[in-house]
Amino acid sequence: MQVGCGVYTHTVRGKRYLYFWHYEARAGSRVQVKEYIGPVESPRARSEAALRCEAYYARAAEDLARSRTASLAEIRAMGSH
Repeated sequence: MQVGCGVYTHTVRGKRYLYFWHYEARAGSRVQVKEYIGPVESPRARSEAALRCEAYYARAAEDLARSRTASLAEIRAMGSH
């Protein structure tokens, strides 16, 4: 399981632009996806980047909790056979 996300800036002709990156499953493997958000100076772009990070980590926490529950249930079931 590869979990992670964040932001980075890219400068083009002296202007800085904000990008959001994250990992997602595609064709059975994990790939890093990069998405343009907007100019770094834009409050809307920075807010959008923060919202995307929050949403990503909330989903990752839910996925991890489900995986934990399933793994522990499987281990407990082994003792009842």
